[in-house]
Formats: sequence, C-alpha cells, structure tokens
Amino acid sequence: MRFPIYLDNNATTPLDPRVLDAMMPYLTDNFGNAASRSHEFGWRAEEAVELAREQVAKLLGASAKEIIFTSGATEADNLALLGVAEMYKEKGNHIITTPVEHKAVLDSCKYLEKHGCEVTYLPVDKYGLVSPDDVRKAITDKTILISIMSANNEIGSLQPLEEIGKVAKEKGVIFHSDAVQSVGKVARSTCRRSSASARRARSRCSCSTKKRSA
Repeated sequence: MRFPIYLDNNATTPLDPRVLDAMMPYLTDNFGNAASRSHEFGWRAEEAVELAREQVAKLLGASAKEIIFTSGATEADNLALLGVAEMYKEKGNHIITTPVEHKAVLDSCKYLEKHGCEVTYLPVDKYGLVSPDDVRKAITDKTILISIMSANNEIGSLQPLEEIGKVAKEKGVIFHSDAVQSVGKVARSTCRRSSASARRARSRCSCSTKKRSA
C-alpha cells in the first residue's frame, strides 16, 4: 500500500492521461488565443474551443450555443445567482435553495441577502434530499430563482432534479443546478429538460459543471 492515501477525488483529482494527451498540442505548438481571429494560431485555438463546446453540449443534452465557459464552477455559480438577481430585480427578490449546497452557492446567497434578497433554505431529509413539494410550497410571486445542486459533494445524494424542474416550469421560475459532482458520472440531460421549460414557460436551467480545484 502506498502512502499517503488520497480520498478526496470529488474536490480535485489527478489528470486523466487521455485529457493530457488531448491538451498537449495546445500547451505546446497550438498555443494561440482563441479570441485572436487575425492569425492562424488563433484560428486553431478557436476551433479547439468550439469542438470542446460541442462535446460539453452533447454531454449535457444541450445545444452548443447554450454553453458558456467560465474559469470554474465557483465563478459559474456566482454568475448564475448574482446575474439572475440583478436581471430580475424588478420582478422579485426571492431565491430558493438548500443548506447543503456547495459553499459557492451559499456564499452567493449570503451576499445577496445582504443586498436585499430573501433566501429560503429548504430542509433536507436524512438522505440529504429536498422534497419537490417543499419547493412548490416555497414559491411566491417574488420568487426569481431555484438553486439546487445535482449531486452533493460530501455525501453523494442525487437530488430529484427532474421533478423540481417540472415545478420550476409550471411556475415559470428559473432553475439553476450546480452539477459539478454528477456530470460525466450520472446520466442526466438536465439542461435539455429545463431549457425546454425556458422556451415554453420562461424557466431555464443554468448548469455549473466545471470541476473545482479545491
């Protein structure tokens, strides 16, 4: 047995050799800036980014146009919560979440509470699951966002996203899910279901999927 033993691969994990092989050309020869469209180095980088966008979209069951890359999941969570709060402040100021969310979501909620938002923290059962009925009961005419993670980063509970998504669709409330711990591990086309809700009931899913570094 080799020591020390590392047991926190949900936080960060050694790079998959296949990922390293795929990235090496862009860390050595094709090192251009994807935003630089006036030369071949930039064109090659942009092609790689767009391919990655299509691959992520396929994984999530979304369209490539719906994929926005950030520096990590924490930034994505911040972008979703703070962005919705700012965009819909004229409609309402109520957010629904749970106390077992990742710190990136909880910190954003605490920040928003200090700036005029009301946050409802729904309780979870002994398995760490929130009830879709509790979500429904918590919605008010001021609710602008539901933020509930896909899989818990500590105990692995898989939240009933499909049922919660149906509630969000019915009520016309935006639904955000931090899906970092489930993407690539659990077959869930979360974004497609909720994006369909967006087109029909102005409810949309914003998935935070990039692995955190800590």
